[in-house]
Amino acid sequence: MFWIIIWVIQSFLNAFWMILTKKVVENKKIWNNWQTFISRSNHAIFLWILFLLSYYIFDIKSLSLDIDPNFWNVKNILLFLIATFGLYITYPLRRIAYANEKVSVLQPFAMLFQVFPVILGFIFIASERANLITFITAILASLVVIIPNIDWNNFKMNKYSLMVLTSSIIKSAQVFAALYFLTILTPSNFYFLESILIIIISSFLIFFKKEFNEIKLLTKKYTKLLFANNFVAVISILLSLTMFKSLWVVLTSLLSLLYLIFIYILGYFILKEKPKKKDIIITFLVSILIIIWVFFKK
Repeated sequence: MFWIIIWVIQSFLNAFWMILTKKVVENKKIWNNWQTFISRSNHAIFLWILFLLSYYIFDIKSLSLDIDPNFWNVKNILLFLIATFGLYITYPLRRIAYANEKVSVLQPFAMLFQVFPVILGFIFIASERANLITFITAILASLVVIIPNIDWNNFKMNKYSLMVLTSSIIKSAQVFAALYFLTILTPSNFYFLESILIIIISSFLIFFKKEFNEIKLLTKKYTKLLFANNFVAVISILLSLTMFKSLWVVLTSLLSLLYLIFIYILGYFILKEKPKKKDIIITFLVSILIIIWVFFKK
């Protein structure tokens, strides 16, 4: 019952986060180092408040700032730096690609991030290979989402689609780096350390590229929207990391597809976007596959 509640809440928040992100992008096109700096600063502040509340009021050890001493060795620190730098590289790759190419061309390559971790998890993690039903269901559900969204008339491989493909590969590798660190760190500690490092990287790039004047693009309305987006994001990410830590890659990837139901509902009421017939069918098929998985797992 606990994981069902976490699953539903995370799916809802993930969908809400995507809706807010779309509003952020539409409101002001400043998806650059400043946006990253402000977003991760918000995340770090939210997490710091969470640490303080858990330490002084709730006494929840899993949310404390105490970091396992086993983390502090050269191998772990170097791997953490590489994984975080790799994650940061995906930001400009996607930003440049989406600024210069149609979304319909890039989306199939972006959605490969949905299936790469499932395949890699099954190949390289022994415990995942034991869950053949979960793997097959996750692959089928991922393909049900990806294939109908490919615009075959516009499908092409160019430097921009390669940028998004590279981004999907890097993000998939980062999932497994996160899994490794989640065996040492709590989800909140891992994300806090990652946010601090990304804040440092973005600060350096703002200084190096002399982007100080771009702060003027941050209007009060945009800042409020970004703040709300970041608040929802940090909770969604923490719940997602908690699921990865306990349920691992394949099952979490399958269950995370529940967000499709919420994203169409929220999109209809918040963005006034009526879901297409294709989207309803995709959501229905994914739901059926999840129900089949539940039936066979019993």
